[in-house]
Amino acid sequence: MYKLQFVNGRSLIIDLHLNGKIVVIVGAGNEALKRIKLLENEGCQIIVIGEKPHSEIIKLSRTKKLTLKKIKLTSSLFLKKYKPFLVIVSTTDQLLNQKIVLTARKMKILAYASDSPELSDMSYLSLIDIKKTIKVAISTSGSSPIMAKKIKSKTEQYLQKNISEQDIQLIKIQKFARSESKKFISTQVERKKFLYTLMSDKRVKELLKDGKYKAIQTIIKKMVKDWE
Repeated sequence: MYKLQFVNGRSLIIDLHLNGKIVVIVGAGNEALKRIKLLENEGCQIIVIGEKPHSEIIKLSRTKKLTLKKIKLTSSLFLKKYKPFLVIVSTTDQLLNQKIVLTARKMKILAYASDSPELSDMSYLSLIDIKKTIKVAISTSGSSPIMAKKIKSKTEQYLQKNISEQDIQLIKIQKFARSESKKFISTQVERKKFLYTLMSDKRVKELLKDGKYKAIQTIIKKMVKDWE
């Protein structure tokens, strides 16, 4: 999940890995639901805290996709209890939102408040996902979410037309090759050379055209063992 993280006034686009992490969402309305949708496939443990949860959030809790706590928060003490990796705040109480973010920061917990992007450790990006393999993030650094969405639409159309199925398969082949190379090639420099050599290998190119991916894997296994 791509984020824009602010570090000493500067921004850094990162792919935040949340698998196995605890994410607490404070607030249980429409804004919270949007954030939950973005987190559903991230493999994280989602805890939602809110007094009057959205009906869709209630349904998700019944299917065990998240844990719902129907309570009204008045402080940031819950952070000590759950110790999340990330807290997302989306209540209608701006002072409470800010208090939670500031407390989280002191505890070295990443925090995002929907109504206070300037206080948040990160901001959401417009994300393009090509066949669950390539991710492209569009950001205006919070200046204009509307324009970010508009540019995303234009960019997505272009990428969908110009990224082929072969490109997608090459990514998967490179992933397999990287894994195999670590077994037999000791240095990163040599592994990099191997991967570039693989990209230009005529046999691999021909097999790729015919969709013979298992045959490519066999060639990779032989090439990596013979690499000097």
